[in-house]
Formats: sequence, structure tokens, C-alpha cells
Amino acid sequence: WDDARAHGASSYGGVQVPIADYDEQFAGLYDTMYESRDVRQESRFAAGLLELDNGRVDEPHILDFGCGTGAHAIAFAQAGIAVTGFDTSDAMIDRARAKRPAAESAPVHFGTGTFADFCEALNGTRFDGAVSFFNVLNCMASPNAIVSHLMLLRSRLSVGARFLIDVWNGAAVLVDEPRPGVRHYPVETVPDREIVRITVPDLDRIHQICTLRYRILTLDRATDRFTEFESVHTLRFLTPVQYRHLFELAGLTLVDEFPKTCPGTPITEHDWYISYLLRRDS
Repeated sequence: WDDARAHGASSYGGVQVPIADYDEQFAGLYDTMYESRDVRQESRFAAGLLELDNGRVDEPHILDFGCGTGAHAIAFAQAGIAVTGFDTSDAMIDRARAKRPAAESAPVHFGTGTFADFCEALNGTRFDGAVSFFNVLNCMASPNAIVSHLMLLRSRLSVGARFLIDVWNGAAVLVDEPRPGVRHYPVETVPDREIVRITVPDLDRIHQICTLRYRILTLDRATDRFTEFESVHTLRFLTPVQYRHLFELAGLTLVDEFPKTCPGTPITEHDWYISYLLRRDS
């Protein structure tokens, strides 16, 4: 999903300078912006849906597809589930490796590059399940790119293995359009510091694309200074019917579709965030 990443600009104290590495800028703030997520609970929930806690597999090994800075992957490993995390961002993976505990209950490894190269380097490794928590499919350039990535992922799953993936619900995007917003994130380790994210969306209904323009500021009240960078992200939103079609093309069987964290509940046009539970049958 590299082609969904964007360029931007940065400034310090109001003086704008070019960004040498946008990924590094974002990776440095990523954990602060997402620290409110209960990754341990989300990992336990996913393990249950993947049937990793019912004895189906003696020593399960799963793939975290689009792992970011590795919070979920590390939580799985601490729960005794071996995990390999993949992300296209070198900066994210560098931070994931730095966060990896010196000792965990099960092995955790991280890889980057293109997904095709990553899969080739696995040398025949098969996973007993897979997860994707951060709307990765929506960041891909086209439906064809989605199918090709899903086919590659399927090829690395053991027969009977399940795949849990979170995505945007395009029906909800059209009913309840995204609006401009401002979010504030306190930095707990530095009380005088705060991250502010300003989001301006632009919806293209015909091509089912939402362009998100971000301006992210880090405010330091102790020095009365700030840094900022801007970026543009293009996300493709699909309807449940379209997702099902792409999963079928990729050879994955639909087990369940539901509003995020609510398995067995029907999806409606009011559920922005939805999950799919898939399986490789042959």
C-alpha cells in the first residue's frame, strides 16, 4: 500500500522546512495517538475468533498484516502466540523492533519491504491465522491491488486458518460523511507537550475515495515552540457487497461480517468500522 502514502512539509517554530522522511515523522507520534486502544483486549478477542485458544493448533504462529509499531504483535507474543508482523514502513518496523521485549512468552518477528518480497522470504512458512487492525485494505491503490495482496496472504495461510481484518464500511461513509475535526493527544511522559491533529476530508463518491488532509502539530509549552507536518492520505472505501466479491476472488471463505468487536451482529449503514472473519478452505 506504499502508493497510498503521501508527501508533506514540516516546520519548527513557524519556519517551514522540507520533510526528509514523512514515515519517520508519523512513526514518532503513532504510539501516542493510538495509546488509548486496549491492544491486549483486542488481541485476546482476535485470538478467540481465530480459534487459537481452543487447542486447534498446539503452537500457533500468526501474521499481523500492517502491524504499525507492533503493539498488537507484542501483545500476542506476551500471550504465548508466536507472531510475525509486517508493514511497508521501515520507520514503523524500526520502532516495533525497538519496543520488542527482551523476553516474551512466544517469539515475535517483524518484516518490511514489499509484501511480495516478504512472502518470498518466508521460505515456505505457513501461518495458523492472520489479523489486520488498521484498515490496511482501504489504503491500497485499487481493487486489483487488494485482491493481489489477499491472494498472497492466502498462500501463506495453513488450510483451515482464519483471517480477521478491520475495514471502513463504504455504506456508512456515504450515509454519514466524514467531517473536518481536531483531536488532542496529551503526551503522558512529557506533561508540557501535546499533539494536535487537524483532519480535513474530501469525499469522491463516484470513485469511492476519501482524501484525508492531515496537519499534525506537536506543541511544547515549556519552550513555547512547535513542530508540524502536513500529509495527504487517499483511502478507498468499499461496500460490504464489494468486499465480499474481492474476498471471493482471492479464494477466501467468508465466516462472518460484523460491526467491529460485535461478532454475530448484522452490519448496518450506520457502522463505520466493520470486521470480516475469513478462512482458507483449500
